[in-house]
Amino acid sequence: MTASRSGIPQVIVLVPLALKGHRDCFEGILRYARVNGPWRLYRREGRTGEQRLRDMKRWGCSGIITGACTLREARAIAGIRVPVVLYEPDPRMLVDGHPLSKYSCLRVDSFATGEHAARFFLDRHYERFAFVGGGQDMYWSRERGEGFRKTVEAAGGTVSEYRASTAEERHDWAIEQPRMEAWLKSLPKPVALFAAMDGRARQVLDACLDAGISVPEEVAVLGVDDDPLICEATFPTLSSIQHNSEHAGYLLAEHLDKLMRGKRLRQRVDWIKPTRVVKRRSTEATAIADKQVARACEYIWREAGHQAIGVTDVVSLFGSSRRYAETRFKTVVGRTIMEEIRRVKLERVCALLSETNLSIGEIAQQCDFARESHLAFVFRKQHNMTMSEYRAATRRLA
Repeated sequence: MTASRSGIPQVIVLVPLALKGHRDCFEGILRYARVNGPWRLYRREGRTGEQRLRDMKRWGCSGIITGACTLREARAIAGIRVPVVLYEPDPRMLVDGHPLSKYSCLRVDSFATGEHAARFFLDRHYERFAFVGGGQDMYWSRERGEGFRKTVEAAGGTVSEYRASTAEERHDWAIEQPRMEAWLKSLPKPVALFAAMDGRARQVLDACLDAGISVPEEVAVLGVDDDPLICEATFPTLSSIQHNSEHAGYLLAEHLDKLMRGKRLRQRVDWIKPTRVVKRRSTEATAIADKQVARACEYIWREAGHQAIGVTDVVSLFGSSRRYAETRFKTVVGRTIMEEIRRVKLERVCALLSETNLSIGEIAQQCDFARESHLAFVFRKQHNMTMSEYRAATRRLA
């Protein structure tokens, strides 16, 4: 293992931290280094006047974690001849012949992110859908839009897509905003709108506010990354899809560490999957016209998975007989009350499996399953895999 004179590995992290997912990845790298290090880390800050580390080999570099980079930078990295892993590289970096194409990498599954957004809205019975891509028309934005559109179309729906920004608009939100406002006004309501990133979703919320469009009653808005600096600062607050990027960063560092220790590992491309929607005010609505059923659904979505609720609790909201409430709910939602409660509880189970180290028994208790064996049976029937397999698929490199 190449190391500094002190014997401590010196790792260069060339991942920009403007996006929440990248910051979470770096947190995971730090956590691995604290537990298994020490490592000496150099991170390019990108600030004005920063002293750059140009001669990485002379510095004593032991390994490199890099994100997207220019061809010139890629050649320089490959030329140092130390272990390298890639975090969310541009797809062009994976093409044969690129200086870094032979290295293992970790990518966000943007198509699956779009699928996740569509299922979230479909479960809330929306019939109209819209997508706003990132203003720069990046590959991950197109992939998220494609996943969203294909999932909606498979369910019998269609998606209105916002036209990509012009070159002039890409440089000035004040120029683009009037066109977005006009497009939002033209959409049939209510509509479920998925934006490719939190920053774009914030612009959608701003445009809705200025256009006099009610969120979430007329337009429900969902972003990606769950960046609290954005999501908690919008009006209304923004719901967003969360990825387990911190854990991915930990595993990426683990992979690099093995390479630095001389282990021979196969090249691979692994994927970060979306884990859950962090729900805030921007999606606190349902497209269900039946107000009693809508109120029952909102109660289930809010409470199931966090505390014990049963069918009788939901029936009481109808002020009618159980048979009438069950029939009315099933007719509108397409699932029984118990099936909807179980679906929401399993959403919570999936989130805990992906995001925590809680045991299966502890998860069963938190999500109000009487027995661990019962949860195991229900989960396998729903997801066609065990909870341990699900946790492995969403939390570790293949």
